[in-house]
Amino acid sequence: MPLRRNRRQYEQLTDFDRGRIIGLREAGWSNRRIGRHLGRSDMTSSAIKRNHKETTDRLRSRRPLRRLPLTPHHRQCRLDFADLEQLGV
Repeated sequence: MPLRRNRRQYEQLTDFDRGRIIGLREAGWSNRRIGRHLGRSDMTSSAIKRNHKETTDRLRSRRPLRRLPLTPHHRQCRLDFADLEQLGV
């Protein structure tokens, strides 16, 4: 006879529960331990971890460039210009 799932496993997670899962993951708990502690599937905490990582990665990747990176040719041109300025030309 198959195991019956607890109805709580099918409910939507609240923001509070998501925060608890993220906090427990950061504390070093395994997905299985979190699932048993909260009465949820271990896959729920795994999905929260994956979504949390994707969200934070997307937020970090949106930092604008402060300046364009210089090519080796442009670096040499800048050094040559600075040398000319020091010589007073």
